[in-house]
Amino acid sequence: MAAAETRNGRGLRWALIGSAVLNLLLLGFFIGGWIAHERHPPRPVVGDVSLGAFTGALSPEDRDALRKAAQARGSEFRDMRRQARSDMTALIAAIDAEPWDRAQVAELLERHKARTVQRVDIGEQLILDRLDAMSAEARHSFAERLREGAARFDKRKKDREDAPKPKP
Repeated sequence: MAAAETRNGRGLRWALIGSAVLNLLLLGFFIGGWIAHERHPPRPVVGDVSLGAFTGALSPEDRDALRKAAQARGSEFRDMRRQARSDMTALIAAIDAEPWDRAQVAELLERHKARTVQRVDIGEQLILDRLDAMSAEARHSFAERLREGAARFDKRKKDREDAPKPKP
């Protein structure tokens, strides 16, 4: 009977050791995943918000707030990207089709334009919301940076126009 108890005791010991090893492996897996997530978080739905001249004139804090506001509307951007991919596949097929169907291509281009307008509308709403949140002083600073950016743009445009044209 002592031999049977020894075998059962050994079996129980190995089961406990196996369980402890499995628990440690699982713990390591989850801790490793957590550390990796902290070091390399998932990409945001909206990486950066670009609103042309407005973006450069915003303070870093305002740019960050604008990015967060856009990320809050991430599902809209995801849906638009998904629709754009689907429409691009359809557009390529329609352009490549024989016979060529101008009306189908025009409809797909119209949907692309509508999505572009929708994105511009979202950007407009985000910048208006950001302007509402700014103090009068911050708004005046923003306007001054826009003014300076517009002046630089005008100067570059004038310099290009005044540059000697290459002879054909």
